[in-house]
Amino acid sequence: MASTFDLLVTDGMVVNQEGVTAATVAVQDGRIAGVLEPDARPDSARQISAKGLHVLPGLIDPHVHLRSPGHEEREDPVSGTSAAAAGGITTLLEMPISPVAASSAEGVRKRGEAIGAQALIDFGLYGAAGHQNVDLIAEVAEAGAVAFKTFLTAPPTHREGEFFGLWCLDYSLLRDVMAATAATGLRHSFHCENWPMIETLIARLSALGRNDGLAHAESRPSIVEDTSVAIMMSLAAEAGGPVEVVHLSSPRAAQMVKEAKARGLDVIAETCPQYLFLTDQVLSAHRGFAKCNPALRPAEEVEALWSYLHDGTLEFVGSDHSPFRPEEKEGDDIFAIPPGLPGLESMAPLMLTAVNDGRLSITDLVRLMSTRQAEIFRLPGKGRIAIGNDADLTFVDLDARWTFDRNQCFTKARDVMRIVHGMPMKGRVQRTMVRGETVYEDGRITGRPGYGRWLKPN
Repeated sequence: MASTFDLLVTDGMVVNQEGVTAATVAVQDGRIAGVLEPDARPDSARQISAKGLHVLPGLIDPHVHLRSPGHEEREDPVSGTSAAAAGGITTLLEMPISPVAASSAEGVRKRGEAIGAQALIDFGLYGAAGHQNVDLIAEVAEAGAVAFKTFLTAPPTHREGEFFGLWCLDYSLLRDVMAATAATGLRHSFHCENWPMIETLIARLSALGRNDGLAHAESRPSIVEDTSVAIMMSLAAEAGGPVEVVHLSSPRAAQMVKEAKARGLDVIAETCPQYLFLTDQVLSAHRGFAKCNPALRPAEEVEALWSYLHDGTLEFVGSDHSPFRPEEKEGDDIFAIPPGLPGLESMAPLMLTAVNDGRLSITDLVRLMSTRQAEIFRLPGKGRIAIGNDADLTFVDLDARWTFDRNQCFTKARDVMRIVHGMPMKGRVQRTMVRGETVYEDGRITGRPGYGRWLKPN
């Protein structure tokens, strides 16, 4: 006789953004079939005890660079999605920096097929939007992009091919790009930094012989982000489409987003753990291994940013996982080192530690790391533990005290993780489940490449 359910998750504390409750979660055919009373034990093929654990909706990382196809020496879909699974992430949204550009329908399809053949978890794809592919934006949306991405900075030297269709410096051309993305109805995400200001500041610092770690922060102060956000939102008000500021780091920029929202502009903002937990002083100690764009901020700005996380101005948190080889992050000239930090495996531990420190509630964490992403990017069946949704579950032990060890990580960029290595943490991912299948458990990857599913907006 067939069992009523494939799986029961028992004895855990189930968390949604509305609250925490003791419950038994029933799973059938990869979906949640029931959220039952805590002592309910209907017939099932398997049971997993979550005693002593909190069971969260699977975490969704909206900002990931897998570097593949094209730069598998930095990361590939197996290593990247394994790292994500170890970080409690069941769905990631992949940013289109790769020699296989997401600037056309063909590029999107190639990326989706290549990642889907190897991914352990579910994923969605951003499309590229820039002056080079403005006539192809509609077809990129039709190919299944969840959103668009544009850099308001020039591509790094010798990496122009990776950024094809991804950037725009001319605001007249940007008006055309934003009109095209608005017509698709998809959200348009922006890397906001004022490129002319950056060029001038780097030239001044270089003339003074400054190429140390802190020179990077001085070349990209918050005003560089603030002015770019202001211009982008002015153009968005004319274009009329939904927009996003990714990896927002400046409290003044956050205040501008808050005020624009109040005026009715459809603008959201994301931040990242590095802008909540690290300061610019880390650049002195770790130089290129702490270089990211936007740059790390002074301690007072880091502290001020938290208020915008609490009031909802910052809608969600993403890792901006940007893997490189360690030799690429070394060197004496900070301006010659590529920007980016790996973060798939450190994001959840840092945020869980913040919960234990009283800076967030566990329901805040669910809102910031799962529910809002599913809502904003229209990801079907994601972001909540609810009947009919995918059985994407992240099991966490809030009481676990441990020390972050980069040597235990699955990303190919583990040797770049100098900053978080040795950090004390409280709160740990114990198990990650994607559509009812455990893909990570207690330090071991148990999922299989190719299980991940390519998600498109509903």
